Amino acid sequence: MSEQPGSGAPEPYRPEDADSSPPARNPGRDRSSGERAPAPQRGAGASPHTPPGPPRPKRTSAQIRADMDRQREDLGQSVDALRDRVTEITDWRSQIKKHRRSIVVGAVATGFVVGGLMALRRR
Repeated sequence: MSEQPGSGAPEPYRPEDADSSPPARNPGRDRSSGERAPAPQRGAGASPHTPPGPPRPKRTSAQIRADMDRQREDLGQSVDALRDRVTEITDWRSQIKKHRRSIVVGAVATGFVVGGLMALRRR
């Protein structure tokens, strides 16, 4: 830091390529504290670049109806698939057929544990 001759305060650091002029002000935002931006007029678009009036629809009503019909069909198929899956999972007879080996192993293990506990209690 360099000090000016005759003053005791150091000069603040400024990069060599920095401009000493104050930053330019944005004329659109240069208002006193009491001023407000003018409100858009009724019927005018939110932006000066958009045409006035209601916004144009992005899809036609026929396209919207077609999308609704397609979604309705998809939903019906999804509900049918879900119903079939729930029926399959809750059918205990088919579950026993699928998992017979695991059920037998679990039953044998449970029998040994219960038999062992009963034998310990008799002593």
